[in-house]
Amino acid sequence: METANFDIVQGDSFVLVVRYTDSNKQPIDLHGYTAEFQVKDQPGGKVVCATATSSSGIVIDEVNGKLTVTLTPAQTKKFTVPRAAYQLQINSGTIKTTIATGWFQVEKGLI
Repeated sequence: METANFDIVQGDSFVLVVRYTDSNKQPIDLHGYTAEFQVKDQPGGKVVCATATSSSGIVIDEVNGKLTVTLTPAQTKKFTVPRAAYQLQINSGTIKTTIATGWFQVEKGLI
């Protein structure tokens, strides 16, 4: 699992690229997988700030084990100040795996 933290201004676009690899740094084939990226006010929190899925906002490059998450300005505008937590999970249909987690350090936008 990858852990990374980001600084963001509410209302900015955000793109995250994650490569899912094995212990030898070889890409894991993601054919048949779906993905979900969720941002909340805190880990396990009840306030959902933004969601992206493989049908809306996440592109999966199956062969290369690469996931590209894109959030719009309208989505990041809902991030909680001063921090928001995120989690990226993949789902094979039988097994869910968290492949990335972390925090957004959120600054209130001026516009």
